[in-house]
Amino acid sequence: MSLATPELTAVPTDRHDLGIGTAVTPTRFQQAVLRFRGHTNILNAGGRGSGKSFSMLLHVLDHMRDLGPIARPLVLREQWSGLQEIQLELLELCTAAFGRGVSRNKAEGTLTLPTGGVITFSNVADENSYARHQGRSYTGLFADEVGNYPPQAFRFVQLVRSNLRVPPGQRVDIHWTANPHGRSHAVLLKNYISKAPPWHPYQDDAGDWWVWTTSTLEDNPHIDRVAYRRQLVAATGSDNALADAWLNGDWSVLGGVMFDCFDPATHIIKAPPYAEFSYLIGADWGTASPSAALLLGRLKSPVGNLRQGDIIVLDETDTALPGDLDTGSGASVVAWAEMLREMMARNGRKSVEIITDDARGLHGDTVVNEMRACQLSARRPHRKDRTGTWALVRSMLQSAVDGDGRPALWITDRCPHLLETLPEAPRGTLRAEDIDPKWTTDHWVDALGYGLRDLHQFRVGSGYVVGMY
Repeated sequence: MSLATPELTAVPTDRHDLGIGTAVTPTRFQQAVLRFRGHTNILNAGGRGSGKSFSMLLHVLDHMRDLGPIARPLVLREQWSGLQEIQLELLELCTAAFGRGVSRNKAEGTLTLPTGGVITFSNVADENSYARHQGRSYTGLFADEVGNYPPQAFRFVQLVRSNLRVPPGQRVDIHWTANPHGRSHAVLLKNYISKAPPWHPYQDDAGDWWVWTTSTLEDNPHIDRVAYRRQLVAATGSDNALADAWLNGDWSVLGGVMFDCFDPATHIIKAPPYAEFSYLIGADWGTASPSAALLLGRLKSPVGNLRQGDIIVLDETDTALPGDLDTGSGASVVAWAEMLREMMARNGRKSVEIITDDARGLHGDTVVNEMRACQLSARRPHRKDRTGTWALVRSMLQSAVDGDGRPALWITDRCPHLLETLPEAPRGTLRAEDIDPKWTTDHWVDALGYGLRDLHQFRVGSGYVVGMY
C-alpha cells in the first residue's frame, strides 16, 4: 500500500472538489481523513469535538457523486435521536450539493438524490433490527459513534458488511467514527486500533485495507475549544483516564470496560499438575440465552508462583450455539445436569457443589430443585451483590498482576468463552460500578461471580459451609 502518514495538502481544500458547490471548507483534519477515501476503510477514532462525524458525512457525499444512480449507502447510528440529527444534516448538505431535487422519506428513512442514488438511515443494534436488512444490498457502510455500541450490538454492525455489494471495478466504502472509552472500546482496540499506528494503512486477515485516524478538539476551529474543554473536564470529574481519552483520543486505557486490569499474558495459565483444590462450580442458567458453568479451584497450598488461597478457573461448559454466544440451545435442566457431570468427570471429580441463580425451569420448578432431583448438589448464592462481586473480581485480577500476597485470580486456556467475554464486559453508562445491563453476553461473567464470591469467602466441603475463609 503506497499511502503513508497523510500530507494535508493531498485533499482538495474546498467542497467544490467533492462535488459540493461553495459551502464550508473542510478542516485540515477532515482533509487528512478524506485523503484515504477510495483507498482504505476508515475508522475515524479521535477525541470528542474534533469534527469526525462531519468528515464522515463529506465522505457520504463523495460516495454519492462517484457512484451516481447506483449509490446505495447505509448510514448507521445506535440511537434514533442521533440518527435523526445526521439525517437532517445530510439532507441540508445533499441539497446544497445536488440541488432542490433531493427528497426525504421519513417513513422509509431514506434520502433520494436527483442522480438516482439513495441514502438509507437505520439503527442496527439487535437481531430484529438487523433482520430488516436481509436481502438488501448497499454500496457503502457509514456508521457514527460505533464505540458507543455495546459489544454484542457492534457485532450486528459488522454483520451488515455481508450486505455490501458493488459492480466490478467499484470499491465498497466503509467509514466509521468512534470515541475511546465507549462500550465497545475493547473490541475496537483489539481488532483495529492495535493493528498499526494511527494514519498508517494496514491489511486485515480478510485482505481489506484499513486505516484509523486520531484527532483532538484542537483540530476543530468551528467550536469554542476553551469552553468545550472545560465542559469535558467537568463532565469526567475525577476520572482522569476518561478525560484524557475524550480530550486527546487516548485508546491506551480500557476505561470503558469493567475488567480493564485483565492481561492475557499474566492471567492465562496452565492448571498446575498435582495441585490440591477446594472445588466449586459457578453456574448461570438460561434457555433462549446460554447456560454457562465454570469449575473453580482454590489452592489448599502453594504451587510454584501460585499462593495458597489463589483461585483458578479450571474449565467451562455451556449451551451456547456454535459461533453465537448470545443464543442458547434450549437444553433442559436434565441435559444441563449431564453436561455439568461431564465437566466434573474430565477433571477427576465425581461431585462438586454448584452455586447457581435460582430461576424457574421450563416446567415451572426452580433450577436448584431440578438439579437436586438430578442428584446434583446445588444451591443459590448466599447473597447477591453485583457491584461487590465485580470489585472482588477486579481485586483478585489485580493481585495476580501485583503479586502482593493477596489471593489472586487465574484462568486456564480451557475457558475460551470466559476469556472472550470477560475483557469485553462494559461498565454501565449511569452506574459505572456495575456491568451495563444492556450487555447480553454476561453468562460466563455471572457464573464466575457466583462461584468466586462463595469460594473466596467460605470453605466448602461435601456441599456444606463449614467456616469462613
